[in-house]
Amino acid sequence: MRRRTRLLLALVALLTLLSASFLWWQSERSRHQQREQLLAQADQRSLQLADAMANQVGALLSVLDLELGGLRREWARDPAGIDVEAQALLAALPAGFVTHISLTDAQGYVVYNSRGVPERPFVGDREHFQILQKSGADRLIIGKPVYSRVVNEWTFVVSRPLRRNGRFDGTVQFLVSTDYLSRRLAALQLSPRDVVALVHTDGTFLARSRDNASAMGQRVPADRPYLDTTRTEQAGIFHVEGLLDGTPRTYGWHRTPEHGLVVAIGLERASVLEPVEAGLARSQAATGALVLLLLLCGGYIVWLLLRAERAQVALKDSEARLKEAQKLAQLGSWQLDLHDNRLNWSDEIYRILEVDPGEAPSYKHFIGAVHPEDRALINRTYKVSVEGRTPYEVVHRLLMGDGRVKHVREAGFTQFDGDQPARSVGTVQDITEMHRAEEALRKLNEELEVRVAERTRELSMLNRELEAFAYSVSHDLRTPLRTIDGFARVIEEDDGDKLSPQGRGHLRRIIAAVHRMGRLTSDLLALAQVSRAELRLEPVDLSAIARTVADELARSDADRSVAWHIEDGLQVVADPGLMRVVLENLLGNAWKYTGQTANARIEFTRAPEGLDDGAPAFCVRDNGAGFDMTYASQLFEPFKRLHRPQEFEGSGVGLATVHRVIERHGGRVRGEGVVGQGAAFSFSVAAPGH
Repeated sequence: MRRRTRLLLALVALLTLLSASFLWWQSERSRHQQREQLLAQADQRSLQLADAMANQVGALLSVLDLELGGLRREWARDPAGIDVEAQALLAALPAGFVTHISLTDAQGYVVYNSRGVPERPFVGDREHFQILQKSGADRLIIGKPVYSRVVNEWTFVVSRPLRRNGRFDGTVQFLVSTDYLSRRLAALQLSPRDVVALVHTDGTFLARSRDNASAMGQRVPADRPYLDTTRTEQAGIFHVEGLLDGTPRTYGWHRTPEHGLVVAIGLERASVLEPVEAGLARSQAATGALVLLLLLCGGYIVWLLLRAERAQVALKDSEARLKEAQKLAQLGSWQLDLHDNRLNWSDEIYRILEVDPGEAPSYKHFIGAVHPEDRALINRTYKVSVEGRTPYEVVHRLLMGDGRVKHVREAGFTQFDGDQPARSVGTVQDITEMHRAEEALRKLNEELEVRVAERTRELSMLNRELEAFAYSVSHDLRTPLRTIDGFARVIEEDDGDKLSPQGRGHLRRIIAAVHRMGRLTSDLLALAQVSRAELRLEPVDLSAIARTVADELARSDADRSVAWHIEDGLQVVADPGLMRVVLENLLGNAWKYTGQTANARIEFTRAPEGLDDGAPAFCVRDNGAGFDMTYASQLFEPFKRLHRPQEFEGSGVGLATVHRVIERHGGRVRGEGVVGQGAAFSFSVAAPGH
């Protein structure tokens, strides 16, 4: 890859990554700013809500303080009528706000309880009582939540001292329900995960809008800003996880100015962001899609650049290979622009025409190299091609400056712009060596044809002589064999009793050998006749011939029982005499080799699979002795036998005769067998003319 291309690819990849990174960063920054803006708004909202709720709480406490003052005056005026006043006051206050009213004496015993409890419980050890008793000041005290056994719920005390003649004389207090305050705090209609809490000056929960019962007796951590005694702020904002549920919230807090209680309102961060999270998620998805699209575009550009670079490299390689191929093939190309008559040659044309590559290509150089006798042919061929708008191809000669002659094949065509010829392109191939080789090959073929004809005549004469010799030998041996057989039988009949047992055995072997020799000469004579006989092709009914042969075999040994199956309608166009020879040998072999088989069966049918030569095929099958397929290649060789003479008689010429007959008919023959299970011989006969 070129250095310039590598730099360009690196630049495109870098710009793509930078653009994608900037787009993602800008999108994340925008989403972060939106979240921060929403959280800032939530901060202000929680602070405003805390301020409003603190005012409400302060107003409630002021009402209670005012009512405590009325009860003190009524107690001082008419202690016996305090119950009427207390019950009227409880009825006037919001239902459930104050659970009951009680008064204590200076020693800390409860002297009045609006619930009518008869016992006089001791509360002198309570923190609010001790503060009022010790301070002697006339001020409102708010106690910490305690579980009241009187009303069975969490309450806290709002108390004022009773004074007589300027001295501490007991306390009057309201028992405020934390559950009521919890419901009032929850009335802000915030989200289910937001929380509003009323906190004592020491951090103890007085009421909480969520999980109020769990909050009772709990104190907020000391790190809350409103518990920091060094700070003077009366309101503020902080972010922290909830004490009871661990939920991250934005808290706004406000202190009631007169009583020091703190109202803290926590807005869950997830609830604050929930309205925009779907939009932010869609925005993030869209940004991701844009980033992915940008990366894909960058990748596509890089791929295009790589593809262009590979194409450029491939083009250069192709040009180099083309030049090399043209050099190897001695093939050059040319192009002629007919508008400005500008001609271009490839390097190989310079070499073929033997023109200096430094010279500009021209028609003058080309036609000057063409053999003078072929120039008119070249001009005429090109003109006809242009006028007829057809490609052309012509073989002509080149005459070099030193008198050498080259042969070239020129081909070309002309491209048209409308009706006007625009450009001609073509090739010139140096075929000098090919021309020489063709001439040499032509001469060699002529010589070979003469030699082959002479050799064919010699072989034909030799074959005829061999066939004549075999026929003569087979025919001429019959007379001496008959003579030997005749004299041997005369000796056996006339002088057999004078011979010793050994002599009679020798005589019988002579007679058997003569019989075998007779059969062999007969078979050789038949084979020679088959080879020499002229084919007479006519329709042949193989089924009829097979039945005739089967009847003859059955009559030759009437004691044998063989199941024959000969299919009807088996016909071919062949020599009828030779077809009978084929069936006599094949059916005769089947008869012979089933001689030792019980329930012998012989079939002659159409071969179901054929012999792969497209010709009609037939099969002779038996269940006799069979043969070992290891020696199947020797089946059709003359004098080759796959069984011992003691087992089955034969000369080994029968299947060779079958093979010769089928071969003369243009067919094929094949044998298959299994020892002890039988054999099958299939043969085909080609149709006339094939």
